[in-house]
Amino acid sequence: MILVTGATGLVGSHLLLKLVEHDILVVALYRSESKKNLTLDFLKKRTHSSKWDEIIWRKGDICNYPSLADAFEGITHLYHCAAFISFAHYKQETLIQVNQEGTANLVNFAIKNKIRKIAYISSIAALGSDANSDSIDETSPWDPDQDHTPYAYSKYGAELEVWRATQEGVPAVIVNPGVILGSGVEGNPLALLCNRIDKNLPFYPKGATGYVTVEDVVQVLIELMNSEIINERFILVAENWSYKDIFTKISLLRKRKLPKISIKKSWLKIAWLIEGVLCLFGKRRFMTKALINSLCDKKKILGKRITHKISFKYSSIETYLEQHASTRG
Repeated sequence: MILVTGATGLVGSHLLLKLVEHDILVVALYRSESKKNLTLDFLKKRTHSSKWDEIIWRKGDICNYPSLADAFEGITHLYHCAAFISFAHYKQETLIQVNQEGTANLVNFAIKNKIRKIAYISSIAALGSDANSDSIDETSPWDPDQDHTPYAYSKYGAELEVWRATQEGVPAVIVNPGVILGSGVEGNPLALLCNRIDKNLPFYPKGATGYVTVEDVVQVLIELMNSEIINERFILVAENWSYKDIFTKISLLRKRKLPKISIKKSWLKIAWLIEGVLCLFGKRRFMTKALINSLCDKKKILGKRITHKISFKYSSIETYLEQHASTRG
């Protein structure tokens, strides 16, 4: 049997959809009954049969080690999709607890139960960056002396736990997706982008980042799990878009005002300093220097390596936005 953590999240729910369509017996790990019901509603809308009724739901929390014992009963393969996503400085303890320590708990059970393979969803945030290169790929070195966001630290730490599993005899693959665009789950990145555009905010960061569709992420995960490829990592980025270009594209699709004011790095640094002063009066710090750098970074993130390892072609981000980000959708 296959265990999917984070089954009620964006990637997890789409992964469940694809697995049940292929008549694969799946165990879905969940914490919240309300989110479980929302996921079931999503599956019912996307499938024309009752295959979703064959999913085995097991309640558990990756941060609660004892609760995972029942979840791993009879499990042979693990898709680890659960994660906490935040770039806020004040969320760093939760990020480490969920992403790194939670992954460590799963790895311990995987080793104990002799799981045949792990597929872990990391993030481009966990990638290294060579100061002398204008691009980032799987070989870019992680510099511990460089500033990283709390989210990046937590995902990098989680990757170290997965590599520990490989050293203990449990094969694994890691994918590092860019911003994952998809629908069906509240609070997904595409919905957040659309909500931001609907507010007609005129500002946009100067940098750029990589994007990929949730369907592409799921396809790669399944193919990697079923392949002979082990103990490797792959960046999943279909295209790199500047924040200005993607904000403009969505604004046009949703018939909103176009963003016109580029946020300078100096402005963000001033905001960071002001926030630091406000922290003296009880305000929680959100911004970090690493976050400022990432919002202004224009390095290209290369995601082509996966296309040379499996039979796979990325979906067009522009086409996906036209289908899912317009006011008609």
